Parts: sequence; C-alpha cells; structure tokens
Amino acid sequence: MTQLVEHKTGTALVDDYDAICRVLRLCTEGEATGAREKLEEAFHPDAHMFGSLAGERYDVPIQELFDLAVSAPADTGNYRARILSVQQTGEGAQARRTLFFAAGSDPQRAHGLARLGWMREVIHGPETTPAQIEYFGVLTSSPEESLDSARKSVVAPPGGQSLFAAVNGRHTAGHSRSALTKFEYSSEAPWSDPALIAKAQSLFGPDTTWRETSWPKSPNQPPPTFLLQLEALLNQRTKGSGLYVYNEQEYLLDLGAPQQGVIKGSVRNQRTGNRTAFRVWVEKAPNPAIPVRIEFQPHSFLRLTFEAVK
Repeated sequence: MTQLVEHKTGTALVDDYDAICRVLRLCTEGEATGAREKLEEAFHPDAHMFGSLAGERYDVPIQELFDLAVSAPADTGNYRARILSVQQTGEGAQARRTLFFAAGSDPQRAHGLARLGWMREVIHGPETTPAQIEYFGVLTSSPEESLDSARKSVVAPPGGQSLFAAVNGRHTAGHSRSALTKFEYSSEAPWSDPALIAKAQSLFGPDTTWRETSWPKSPNQPPPTFLLQLEALLNQRTKGSGLYVYNEQEYLLDLGAPQQGVIKGSVRNQRTGNRTAFRVWVEKAPNPAIPVRIEFQPHSFLRLTFEAVK
C-alpha cells in the first residue's frame, strides 16, 4: 500500500562520506606525486606509520612517509589507485557501511551527449540483518523517448542547463519512504561535481512530501535496495535473483553465472513488467562486487556502456 505523507524533518545530519573520500584522495595523490602539502592535510601531525617490511617491524613518525613520498613519488606508471568503497564499521546496531556507484558519459566520445548517474546507499546495523537503509541518487533526466529524439540530441546536443532528477529514500522493517524531485543544473557538470550533489541534497527539507509504502513480505527487516542486492548476488558467483525496492517500486534483479568475467542480467519492474537487460564485467577477485564495465539497453534504440575510470 502506497500513500502520500508530509513529514516535518529536522536539518539533515552532516554526511561524512565525501569528507572520507577527500582525505583518502589527498593521501593517494600525495604519495603518487610527492606533494607534501596534500599529505600534511590528510594526516594528523602526531600520526605514526607502522607495519612490517621483510619481517622487520616499523613504527615511525608520519613525517618519514612525507619525506619518502617527496624523494620517490609512487606514480611510476606501473600502479594506479581508486576508491572502490567506503565502509564505516561499528559493533552490532552501531555498524554502518556505504555502497556507492557513479558513472558519466564523455561528451567527446558520445557525440556531445552529457549523461550521468550517481547513487549512494548507507546500511545501518549488522550486515546480515540491517535495521535501516538510506539511499540518495542523482541522474540526468534524459529527454530521449524515441529514435528520432535521440538522433536530434546527437545532432544538436543541449547546452547551458540540463534537467536532473534526484531521489532520496529510507527503508526500515517492512516499510519504505522516498521522494523524487527535478531541477536544472549546468550541462557540463561531471558526476564528481560536489556542487551538483549539494544542490540535489538541498532540495529535500522540512517541507518535503514523502511517498510511503508497506511491504508485508519483509516485516522484520528493511526491503533490500539496488546496490545492496546487486552486491549480494555478485558475491554469490552463481546464478541468482532477488527483489529490491527503489522509489516505492519493486524490482526483480536476475543475474546469470559468470562466464569469463562477464555476467548477464536483467531488471524487471514488478508492477509494469518492463524489463531491462544488462551485462557486467567484473575483476577476477575473491569478491567481485566492483564492476569494471557495465552495458545496458534502457530503450530499444539506445545502448549505454560505462567503463571504470583508470
């Protein structure tokens, strides 16, 4: 059952996900380029670096890491680094972890088309029995509804402002709520633009009208969300399926067994019956939950491919 409910919420809690990523980037970029100022911003001046090298334990002031990075930057062309996920841990009900996915087109390779998608899920509580799941997403509101309109977008891509959609949701035991809004922002914004995300977050405030749904099939735990369900199925490394809820809609996610690093799957809207097929390329690792390439076809005339940034 779905109903419209108006909630008077307080000021949103400060989200520390972006701050964590920023510090991690300062560290990796500082070590890669030998930029002492980035490392000094990332670490507390009284921090220590410890570990083991050739069986010998090291425990030295962090300044020695700075000196090493300056004298021998790590970016030799043989290594690369990226943040795959951020996991904030605690004990029991205090545990929390974050799943994140973002992708965007390269206008120079996509005939001038600029499209992006950004999604974050925060799972509260034990991993097997979470108490609450929150999600937030931003994506380009694509105007292409036919092959003709898609051709026009390629020939004359829009400039200036583009229309974006933002969704904000929260799942608890047997219940979900979410709100969807649209706004205009610069067409040139990349998915990593923090101002774009801040703009989207600012649109959800005390006067937001939330849609709410009860889920009798999940009375004792929150209905799964997309990234959480995808992670669980990818980690199984076998054929499987599972339901998830997004924006008050229930979907069935099907994944086939991996075939030489490629997994075929589909998403089906349980209410409308609409089905979207996709393929995912994963790294050869014990837990291949980080795709390196995603290909899907949202329309019969449109196939999209996203590759991990190197």
